[in-house]
Amino acid sequence: MKNTLVRIASLIIMAVSFIAFIAKAPAFPIAAENLLPWSVWFTLSVLVNMIVWFPVMKLVSFSLGIIWCYAFIAGLVPDTSTASGTVTTLDWTDPDAVAEIGLAIFNGKGQCAACHTLDTSAPKGRCPDLTDIGINAASRVPGTDAKTYLIESLYEPSKYLVPGYGKIMPEVWKKPIELTKLEIEAVIAFLQSQGSEIDPTPFIEPIDRGDIGPTAEELAPLLTGDPEKGKEVFIAAACISCHVVQGLENPKAGEVSEDFEVVTAPELTEIAALNSSRYIEESILKPNAEIVPGYGAVTVQSKGITYQGILVSQDEEKIVVRTKDDDGTEQEHTILLSELDEESIEDLTNLKARGYFTLTVTLSDTNTSVSGKIVEETDETVTLQVGENTETISKASVQKQFRGTTIDGEEIVGEHISGELTDDFIVINIDETEQTFDTFDFDEDAMFLYGTGKKLFVTSPMPTNFPDDLSVSDMANLLAYLSTLTGQTATEETAPTGTVEEGTE
Repeated sequence: MKNTLVRIASLIIMAVSFIAFIAKAPAFPIAAENLLPWSVWFTLSVLVNMIVWFPVMKLVSFSLGIIWCYAFIAGLVPDTSTASGTVTTLDWTDPDAVAEIGLAIFNGKGQCAACHTLDTSAPKGRCPDLTDIGINAASRVPGTDAKTYLIESLYEPSKYLVPGYGKIMPEVWKKPIELTKLEIEAVIAFLQSQGSEIDPTPFIEPIDRGDIGPTAEELAPLLTGDPEKGKEVFIAAACISCHVVQGLENPKAGEVSEDFEVVTAPELTEIAALNSSRYIEESILKPNAEIVPGYGAVTVQSKGITYQGILVSQDEEKIVVRTKDDDGTEQEHTILLSELDEESIEDLTNLKARGYFTLTVTLSDTNTSVSGKIVEETDETVTLQVGENTETISKASVQKQFRGTTIDGEEIVGEHISGELTDDFIVINIDETEQTFDTFDFDEDAMFLYGTGKKLFVTSPMPTNFPDDLSVSDMANLLAYLSTLTGQTATEETAPTGTVEEGTE
């Protein structure tokens, strides 16, 4: 009789403790002290059942114990989902809890983790690593505090671009991600928690949600076509020679092309899952508009040596360029940005768009030299970071220099006063004296200069004439095929052979 009561009691305790554990009920008998949590009750009851019950009940107890183990382990895994839906309130009395909500959004609805990493030792992602961003954000832009930088970066991602990364981050407050203000506040709190204190000060959104307008996802594709024919174009146009698509075999793998150089280009297996149709279209029609980090081509000169190759990585101080020797041997060169050679600047328009990141000029009114890092540029002005300060210079106030060599071998350098190289004469100020020269006395290398600067211009290795070589229907079919690449690996097959239509429609 006594053994029967023990069996029944242990069975009841096992069932009750299992249900209580799953339901996350408070510990029993003293919840406040977390004394004897239900996991302990369950473990003890299973052990008793394994001793006092018959084989069948022992098997039941053992099976239930295995299920409990899986549930216990699952409970140890952090919850990174946003299954709770849209955030409706944030309790700023507990900033750490707000940061936890931000982490869930970062990994879930916000899709931030798809491109950003939080580990400096992890492979380089499509977007910058955010380790210690709470600290680093304060030094990214002079005069801008960490929280302001994070706010502006989330609402206007293209405003501050980390060197080496393009404009690929979407505006998260727009569709399809469409984070609310509270959700963005939580994400900012999480980012601040990475190495710094969380600032709960409320802020006003720098956007008008009532004037969003159509997003790229809502716009119809510019071209529509047949995906199967597009796959044929992908092969025939040699896209597959550089780009990998899992499940699609290159029938000409290993062959050397005389028309173009085979390079390592971004894998396209998930291109449609990570980017909009408009982005894919632009990447083909305008290859240099957005370049995936680690795949851009550069030509730089440092200490008189020219390096031409692929820009592997870039940070605030250095770049890594991979070059290829004539025998095919690849080498990686680490080059300090401070050691790049200065280049002459003949035109002050679109300096940043042309890759210039430093500028040295002489001002006409004071005849003084100004040198610094280019911070901002407009059509009329350029703002330089000079030491700890910024200085905005009118482009019209920059002294125009002349440099040329006469047919007698004499080098002439001075301030340009008047005349053009297409005129008969030009007037140059040399050592405070204006002198007139016959333009026919100079060789063809004579030029006007506005200053010098260091330049890092990244281009796509994709052939610039590629869009011109495809007909409209080929382009439409190719885009249709790329739009189907969402990461679901196709059955391994040799790509179909096909002929790209010649001419344009």
